[in-house]
Amino acid sequence: MAAASVLALSAMAACGSASSNDSGSTSAGAPIKVALIPPAGGPLTTFGADAVKGWELAVKQVNADGGVDGHKVELVMKSTDADPATTLSQAREAVTKDGATFISAVVTSTENGALNAQLEGLGALSFISISKDDGLIGEQCSPNAFHLVATNSMDMNGLAQSLADIEGDKWAVQAADFVTGHSAADAFKAAAEAAGKEIVMEQFAALGTTDFGSNITKLKSSGADALFVAEYGADGVAFVKQAEQFKLDAQLKSVVGFNVVSEPLFPVIGDATVGWYSNVGYDVAGDNELNVGFVEAYEEEYGTKPYYVPADSYVAAQTLFAGIEKAGSVEPEKVAAALEDLTFDSILGEVTLRGADHQLLRPSFTGQVSGSGASLAFDILSRTDADVTTPEPSSECAF
Repeated sequence: MAAASVLALSAMAACGSASSNDSGSTSAGAPIKVALIPPAGGPLTTFGADAVKGWELAVKQVNADGGVDGHKVELVMKSTDADPATTLSQAREAVTKDGATFISAVVTSTENGALNAQLEGLGALSFISISKDDGLIGEQCSPNAFHLVATNSMDMNGLAQSLADIEGDKWAVQAADFVTGHSAADAFKAAAEAAGKEIVMEQFAALGTTDFGSNITKLKSSGADALFVAEYGADGVAFVKQAEQFKLDAQLKSVVGFNVVSEPLFPVIGDATVGWYSNVGYDVAGDNELNVGFVEAYEEEYGTKPYYVPADSYVAAQTLFAGIEKAGSVEPEKVAAALEDLTFDSILGEVTLRGADHQLLRPSFTGQVSGSGASLAFDILSRTDADVTTPEPSSECAF
């Protein structure tokens, strides 16, 4: 079965071998427990639910192949309100009461930053697949955390390759008023200025904003002829719909969205974002064998094609499984050591987990929304490889 082969990370033949009984394993054949802590409500609920889907499919497939290094994988389901204190409480419970040693599906950068500071004390590893803030591999990095999604800087550096050719000289910035929105805005401003663009206005809206009327009024009077938007989830939907009602697009030559538009939102947003440029975190049409199998299996399982959130969560699972296979152990410290500078095949192609800051080196894409109605999709305009997009490791990250 093609789906079952998707996670064949070069060593699945070792399942049930002597390595699962050596001193590196906590208990021969004991399950590998991964705690997932997505938000149970709020504007980012969809992202959390879809992150879980990526993990569920990966676990279903690897368990059907006999597990990882002789161990079946078990998901420990938790939930949070996206408040760091709640997330930390859920993580502690998952580790101390449920026996989880690996954590993922934590959505916001603020939560992940708080969790990173506690991981060594918990004796657990975290696999970050959604939060894009550069600080997570900078001042908030942890030897027990692995950052598998592209950072804001990586995606923006990819987008910058096309920015000079995108129409518009005077740009306004509309972003979410939390860490990811601010870091996205800062990265865009640097890229825009490098491309000879002028920033004429910058404003932020609190997470959970439902009425963007005053924000849009200010944008309309700013003199901008182009717009950068970094609003997420339900907030992004509200902004797009209200901008359409206010006919904001009529005075703009171009709009660049940053994680605003994703495939699950096309039916909700409709044609309002046709023509928008966007970073695209994952190319669903990538033709490598692992990705083709993943897309087929995901569509069979969930009735829709994957986008970047479940895809990156699937990559997080592939990363964990590859580390366990290399370590020949399920002990977190041995898995962490095995992941240092590990190169492995994934649905993104061959990737490397940089040892200096635990950033996955992966490509970034720029796309444009095209089509109409049920045929809305991203046209991939460019792919930029990690050697172009990825900054050098931050001096603020020291393991």
